[in-house]
Amino acid sequence: MDAMISIILLLIANFMMAWTRQLSRGWLRVVLTIFAVMLLLPAVLFGIRALM
Repeated sequence: MDAMISIILLLIANFMMAWTRQLSRGWLRVVLTIFAVMLLLPAVLFGIRALM
């Protein structure tokens, strides 16, 4: 279950990063990038937990 959560979080972060690259400059791009980067920490932690 932890591996599935990790994969889903990584897919959401990847989608958000790809979407923000297509946006023009602005506050929305910054907010989405920050949110996508913040999703990477729980994804990594769930991935480590799934390996143990």
